[in-house]
Amino acid sequence: MIDELHVVNIGVIEDLTVPFGTGMTVISGETGAGKTLIVDALMLLGGSRAEGSLIRSGSNHARVEARFRDGEVESILARQVNTGEPSRAYINDQLCRAGDLSDFSSSLFHIYGQHEAQLLFSNSAQAVTLDGYCGVDYSRLIELKQKLKQTQEHLQLLGGDERARQRELFVCQSELDEIVATDLKDSNEESILKEELELLSNAVEFRESLVRVQQLLIDGNSQASAMDQLGEARRLLVHSGKYASNAERVSELIGSLNDVGRDIRMEIERLDPDPDRLEHLHQRLQQLARIKRRYGDTLLEVIEYREKISARIDELNSFELVASNLEKEIETCRSEIKVVEDEILSLRREGSRRLAHGVVERLHSLAMPHAVFEVQLDHSGIGDPVIFMFSSNKGEKPGPVAKIASGGELSRLMLAIRLVSRSDVPTMIFDEVDAGIGGRTAVSVGEALAELSQTTQVIVVTHLAQIASHAKNQISVAKSIKNGRTVTVAKPVSGEDRVMELARMLSGQNESEKAKEHARELLANANNRIGN
Repeated sequence: MIDELHVVNIGVIEDLTVPFGTGMTVISGETGAGKTLIVDALMLLGGSRAEGSLIRSGSNHARVEARFRDGEVESILARQVNTGEPSRAYINDQLCRAGDLSDFSSSLFHIYGQHEAQLLFSNSAQAVTLDGYCGVDYSRLIELKQKLKQTQEHLQLLGGDERARQRELFVCQSELDEIVATDLKDSNEESILKEELELLSNAVEFRESLVRVQQLLIDGNSQASAMDQLGEARRLLVHSGKYASNAERVSELIGSLNDVGRDIRMEIERLDPDPDRLEHLHQRLQQLARIKRRYGDTLLEVIEYREKISARIDELNSFELVASNLEKEIETCRSEIKVVEDEILSLRREGSRRLAHGVVERLHSLAMPHAVFEVQLDHSGIGDPVIFMFSSNKGEKPGPVAKIASGGELSRLMLAIRLVSRSDVPTMIFDEVDAGIGGRTAVSVGEALAELSQTTQVIVVTHLAQIASHAKNQISVAKSIKNGRTVTVAKPVSGEDRVMELARMLSGQNESEKAKEHARELLANANNRIGN
C-alpha cells in the first residue's frame, strides 16, 4: 500500500506531502485545486510519459516520491522531470529506466480513470481482461507455435524437389572438397607460417650476425674473445688467494657464457636459408588466402563453414529420413497446440459466463437494475476478438460497449468489471469514477468502493459527497496564496472538519447548517452500511 506521496513543482503544487491510510481514502476539493495533479504524479511513478508541461512555472524540474509498504518491506519510488532533459526514474534510490519503474510499480498499484475506461472500447483490452479473470496462460501456446514455425522452416530449408536438392548437394560437395583439399587442421596455421617465413626470409642476415657474436664471445678471431679475456681474469684472481670469491664469480660468468655459446651454435645450424622451404611457405599462405576469400574472414570461420556444409550434406543425403522426422514433429506440435487451444477455449467459455454473471450482479447493485452484460467470443475462442456487449435499459438488445455505454454508464461498468475481476495489486486508484452519476447511483458506487477497500487500499478522487462519505479517510485539497503565487495544500480532515468538507461538496458552502446536517446523515448512513 501507499504510505505517503511527496510532490514537488507539478502545476500549482509547489511542495506537497499526502499521507494515505488503509482502507478507502477520498481526495476531495474544488475544481482546479490540484486533485488530478496528484493522480498525474502517481502516473509518473507508474512509468507514464514525463511531459515538461507538468513542471511548475518558474521551476526547472519536478519530482515525485512515494513510499510503499508491504508488511515489513518498504519500497521508495521516485521520478524527476527536468526542463530540456530526459526524466530520471529511481527504485529504492537506484537509477533505472522508466520501463523498469512501470514494471515494478505495476505490482504495487493500478490507476483507473476515464482513459482506462475508454480502453474498454478496445477488443484487445477486453481480451486481456477476460484472460486475466479466467487465469489463461498463453506461455505454453506461444512456445508450441514458435516450435512449429521453426520446424516448418527447417523442413522448408531441406530443399524443394529432388532436382533442387541435387543441385544444392553438388554445390555443397564441391565446396567441401575444395576446403578438405587444403588439409586445414589448425586455425592458427597462418600466423605460425608467417612467423617462420619472416625468420627464413632474414636467415642469411641473422646467421651472419650470430657468427659474429660467436666470434666475439667464444671463438675469437684476430683478437681475444670474451671467453679468453674472462679466462685470463680468473687466472690473475686465483693467483692471489685474497680474491678467491671474485675468481669464483668469474668462473660462473664463464659457465654462463659457455651456455650462450652453445645456444648460438645450435641456432646457427638451424638457420638454413632453404629456398625450397621459402617457396613452400609462400605457396601455402597463398592457398590459405584463397580459401579465406571464399569461405571466411579467418581460418576458424573456414573450419566452422566446413563443419556446417558437411552436416548439410549429411542432411541432404538422408533427406527422406530427416523430412519424415520433421513432419512427425510438425504433426505432434499441431496436436499439442490443439489440446492447449481447447483448454484455453474451455477456460474462456466458462470464465466469460462467470464474468458476465458477476458484472451484471454488480451493475444491479450500482443502480442499474436492468443492465445486461455479455462476453462474446469469436468462433475459436482464442485471441481476438473478444467483445463486451452491454445494455442498460430494459428490453434493449445488448450491443458493443463502445457503441452503447454513456460516460456515467461506462464508469460504473468499468468499476463493476474491476470489482469482479479484481487483481492482486494492493492499491487501486480511481479517478473520475463518478463521471455522469449522482444521487442514489453515487451512493451505490460509494458502497462498492468501500466493499473493495476491505481487502485492498482504495484511493478515490471525487467531487461527490455520496461517495466520499463511505471513505475511512478523507484528504481535502485546496488552493492558497503563498508569496504572491497560488499553491496547492492538502490536509486530512476528520470530525467536524470532515462534515464541513462534505457540506461544501453537497452545496458549495461549508457553513450551511442544512448542508452540514445532510453531511452528518451521509456519514452516519455510510458508517451503518460498512461498519466504519
